[in-house]
Amino acid sequence: MKFISSQISCAVLVLTTLFSTSCLAAPFLQEHTIKIDGKQRRYYHLSDVATAKPGPPILLVSGSGCDDFSVRLPMFFERYPTAVNVYYLEKPGVKKNADGSKCSNEFKAADKFDQRLSDHLKFVEQEPELKKMPVHSIAVLGFSEGGAVAPYLARDSKKIGWLATAGSGGLKQSEEFLIFADRGVEPYAKPFSRDYFLHVYAEIRKDGKSLRKEFFGHPYAYWSGRLFTDPLSVYAKLDIPMVAAMGEKDESVPIESGHALRDYFLKHPEKDFQFVEYPGASHGLRTAERNGAQEFIAGLAGWFKGDKKVFELK
Repeated sequence: MKFISSQISCAVLVLTTLFSTSCLAAPFLQEHTIKIDGKQRRYYHLSDVATAKPGPPILLVSGSGCDDFSVRLPMFFERYPTAVNVYYLEKPGVKKNADGSKCSNEFKAADKFDQRLSDHLKFVEQEPELKKMPVHSIAVLGFSEGGAVAPYLARDSKKIGWLATAGSGGLKQSEEFLIFADRGVEPYAKPFSRDYFLHVYAEIRKDGKSLRKEFFGHPYAYWSGRLFTDPLSVYAKLDIPMVAAMGEKDESVPIESGHALRDYFLKHPEKDFQFVEYPGASHGLRTAERNGAQEFIAGLAGWFKGDKKVFELK
């Protein structure tokens, strides 16, 4: 509907002003299918119909859960100042228009860190347009859990030339939960506790393949591949431009995790890294006054061109 209304607005503008200049339509979201490991998967391409010279294609990796992220995808790029060219691979077992309240068994069985990483690596090598892209020509953008997967994608695919994350830091998630518990943040400190988390971590290590036992709404099989990954060690090995954004009041990932990235790279100025902290903002980089997620994504267009001032907060 937005695409159609944009076309109408453009036509009205031309008719009423009699100008000969053209009006660009809003980005258009197209659904496609691709076969990965013998199974058909949905993926989406968000692009401008009348594409000028876009920047690098963006591979977007969403956060956790089984909701249909594609319905929200265009919103994040509403303020993107140039031609949009975004690819998004849907998770297996996610139904169209799903609100995430009930996940399918197919989704639960495939919802593992290593699986998400493998799926996206294969997607980059098989999707017709991305397959043609040369070394260091694709940007990866990860939201939340996707921000934990994204540096591994940059490590394992030579096609990735930029890494951007939002709502994700540099510490292991097992450490992040303990930080919240020590800070007295609910529910990590009450009704749960540091001792409770340490007990559960030991159980997950022992029974990490279980799809029946659950912790914080996910089976142990999910947590065994997620809790103990060490993103900072992966970031440290990358030699591409990197930017990480977090909200100061992030309620899902403690800001200390972002500060771990910031502090590491302050000691390694030879690396091309920026940390952007949104004052008072939530996990989604939002405050009552600003939509930090849209602001951050809009800034990527200039950042791809080497402008390091685009993320300076005003």
